[in-house]
Amino acid sequence: MSLFSSSTSSHKLLSVADGEVIPLSMVNDEAFSSGMLGAGFAVKPVKGVVYSPVDGKVMGVAEAKHAYSIFSDGGLEILVHIGLDTVHLGGRSFTPTVKAGDEVRAGDVIAHVDLAEIKKEGYDTVIPVLMSNIDGSAKLSPRLGYAEGGRTAVLKLTHGGKEEK
Repeated sequence: MSLFSSSTSSHKLLSVADGEVIPLSMVNDEAFSSGMLGAGFAVKPVKGVVYSPVDGKVMGVAEAKHAYSIFSDGGLEILVHIGLDTVHLGGRSFTPTVKAGDEVRAGDVIAHVDLAEIKKEGYDTVIPVLMSNIDGSAKLSPRLGYAEGGRTAVLKLTHGGKEEK
């Protein structure tokens, strides 16, 4: 079901890490870059702290600790996926600070990550952030470039013509 059915609404998402915010199309993985898994953005992290982009509830943490699903208070279904193919690490390099059922605020730390170890193992550390339940009428306004994790608003999503100021 689409998040937007009839009313005007807007949402802002924070950067999930310190680093460069890039469009999903620049992620070196077809599933993410094509938008097949949802719309959003990605961050090339420079520090190993990952933050919640929204206020909401943690719906799940992947067994390999590399992916976190969050249902925002505004109704967005969000996936924060740390690295590409990092499921193969079996949880090494990831230390979650949340579990399914936890309430989070935008900017709360959800995980600590050993970026150097991930790179040493040959994996890309980019963090795609996807919204799976928005429809084609939603307008995404990304803020690309360097951002502070948990502090900088990097994506404004609007539907219905009105934008949040």
